[in-house]
Amino acid sequence: MNDDEHVKPFDDQPAPGVGGSASVDPTVPETGDGPIPKWFVGVVFVALFWSGAYLFSYSGGFQAEVYDYLPKFGPIASGPQAAPDPKVIGKSLFSANCITCHQATGQGLPGQYPPLAGSEIVLGEATNRLIAIVLKGLQGPVTIKGENVNNSMQAWEGQYTDAQLSAILTYIRSDWGNNAPPVPPEAVKQMREELKDRKDQWTFAEIMKMPGKDLTKLGGGGQQASNKPAPGASPAANQPQPAQQK
Repeated sequence: MNDDEHVKPFDDQPAPGVGGSASVDPTVPETGDGPIPKWFVGVVFVALFWSGAYLFSYSGGFQAEVYDYLPKFGPIASGPQAAPDPKVIGKSLFSANCITCHQATGQGLPGQYPPLAGSEIVLGEATNRLIAIVLKGLQGPVTIKGENVNNSMQAWEGQYTDAQLSAILTYIRSDWGNNAPPVPPEAVKQMREELKDRKDQWTFAEIMKMPGKDLTKLGGGGQQASNKPAPGASPAANQPQPAQQK
């Protein structure tokens, strides 16, 4: 028998999975040119509509200033900076330490602490008396605007610098309807030096007997003596007193 006799002739049966009655795996997805699902078309339409609306609302008209919104700063000035306003500093210091007694309105507490608004001492030309009170403190009784109060005020010379006390006094002479010239730091410095040896608080009688001096011009033209008598004091009380023998 030759080799050709061992070769089986092809029969007419189809190969497995090819044509005929071969079974199809149902888990394998079919391919083709079927229509696009409606849900997908809806999602795309909504996304395009939202994108267009957002761009229309927030594009800013594609103006340059909208997209270049960061501020442009010029060169930093190298010249001298403006000095801070003493009234602003004074108000801050007053609010931190004086407002409890004298109140935010400057009216004080009846019978306890005197008012600063319209006060003869605060507005008087004899600014040396006002500075002396703040430096060394004051022991009542005190009569301000016809009202008697009996309390004490502590000395502030150890808590504040000349500039800070100047700011406080300038503030209280310009708020609540008060309108008096500012008190320069030089005035506080001068009074601090004059009173450096005093240890006790002032009494109101001592303050009224103190010769009145207008020190508001010290920062720009020298001191001026006040020609007006102190409220409630006789004219003689404003005359220079002879020095006491030690």
